[in-house]
Amino acid sequence: MEVTLETVAGRRFTVEIWFFSTVRRIKEYVLRQEGIPVESQRLFFAGAELDDDGDTERYSILQGSTVLLLLPEDGAAPPSSGGGGGGGGGTKAMVRVVVNAPAALAGKGGAVTVEVDAAACTVAGLKERVQEGTDGALPAARVALMFGKVEMEDGRAVAEYVPPGAAADGTATVVVSAVQPRVTVNVKWGAKAAAVEVSDMLAVKDLRAELGGAAAHLPLPKDGGYFFIYKQNVMEEDRTLRWHDVKNGDTIEIFNGRVTGGA
Repeated sequence: MEVTLETVAGRRFTVEIWFFSTVRRIKEYVLRQEGIPVESQRLFFAGAELDDDGDTERYSILQGSTVLLLLPEDGAAPPSSGGGGGGGGGTKAMVRVVVNAPAALAGKGGAVTVEVDAAACTVAGLKERVQEGTDGALPAARVALMFGKVEMEDGRAVAEYVPPGAAADGTATVVVSAVQPRVTVNVKWGAKAAAVEVSDMLAVKDLRAELGGAAAHLPLPKDGGYFFIYKQNVMEEDRTLRWHDVKNGDTIEIFNGRVTGGA
């Protein structure tokens, strides 16, 4: 199966691994493909640092998962101590997030700080906290959050981008930008098509709900048994339209059936 590794600097690459690979084995795949020494790699998933002896089954790493790769040059301190090793013990991985938006927050020095449990808080939840902290100056539905060069996706945990210890003082800086204008895509079912206007930050799985008015023209299965194809590739349900590089005026095709993982 394939998993994506992403660095704090925003570099992304995909490695192909065995379904039950150990973390050590994943690091060896990275060494072989990217030339990064095993001892220089620290891997994080869902807010936790991965133990070399653990495997993909233990950490629920699946086809298409994104694993954060920390390197020595990232200057990362070890995750906050509290129990050594892999169990986690239920302690919260709190991080302070400084949100920079000079234009919108002129009266607040151009930034606000919120503290969140990185493992439990989604990016969408962080946007809501930012909205509250700015008295509505930065509406959750109208902003995109950037960590380094990476745009943070709503359905993902903050820890996938900002793991515990990513900064020596437990503080990470996230930059806010205005969401790009909505895009109009042509959704096609067989010979029939309908135009739908959506945000390019919409997750593919949420496109189903947006079909609303278009559904009257498209005889879609009522049980939701269909999937989306863009440029001859199956679209990943948890990824956004922007991640798939969908542009204004593009066509997304709908096919009957369901896609199972690992194919």
